[in-house]
Amino acid sequence: MARRFEIDGTIARQYRRFNAVGTQSTVCLLPLSTNVDRVIHSLASVKDLFQHALQNASDSDMVGMIIHNQMNQSD
Repeated sequence: MARRFEIDGTIARQYRRFNAVGTQSTVCLLPLSTNVDRVIHSLASVKDLFQHALQNASDSDMVGMIIHNQMNQSD
């Protein structure tokens, strides 16, 4: 099954306050096809993102996401 997002970049970050190393990825959601409901597409895209983020995570790892719209900063 094809992903509903594209990875633009990935960097490793160190969080000294928590003595932890993390990975930060910037992704872009792919446009939906014309015959798909926007809500269904959005939910499926977020589900795919979580599955990707949890793919290499262990039980003690924490995963967080920030979602924002670069084209419309008021959203």
